[in-house]
Amino acid sequence: MSANGSAATEPRLCHVRKTPDFDGYGFNLHAEKGKPGQFIGKVDEGSPAEHAGLKRGDRILEVNGHSIAGESHKQVVARIKERPDDAELLVAAPAPGEPVPDLDAPAPEAAAPDSAQPAEPPRLNLQMTAAEMRAHLAAKKKFDPKKVPMDLKSKFDIVKKL
Repeated sequence: MSANGSAATEPRLCHVRKTPDFDGYGFNLHAEKGKPGQFIGKVDEGSPAEHAGLKRGDRILEVNGHSIAGESHKQVVARIKERPDDAELLVAAPAPGEPVPDLDAPAPEAAAPDSAQPAEPPRLNLQMTAAEMRAHLAAKKKFDPKKVPMDLKSKFDIVKKL
């Protein structure tokens, strides 16, 4: 153990570059509720993250030269997205015997959305689980074309095209 209470492992700088044949960086960022730090979750096979040397369980120490100590999950994501095509992550692997956090749990911000914030327009939210996405889609009003009022001429034009 080092003086700051964490097991000492050699930090390594991973330069992750987006490629045209892969969508995004190819890793998930995770935080464990009640414990400080951000961790690398799943790393996709053949992804830029895998090529840069990121591994599941790595603790992120810096993003693009800025320490992320004390930053929230949302702030770390924003730092990673600062540059459009690349990111430099200083990471440390867990020491042998050090427990790896539960990387399958959602980040604290994704688990409890703040109701005080105004509603945002629909967007791709990669923090949602499949079950949450299904519930979100089920709650949306469905468009029923049969309930749209049509005049006789529009109906005639549709039948004429058949």
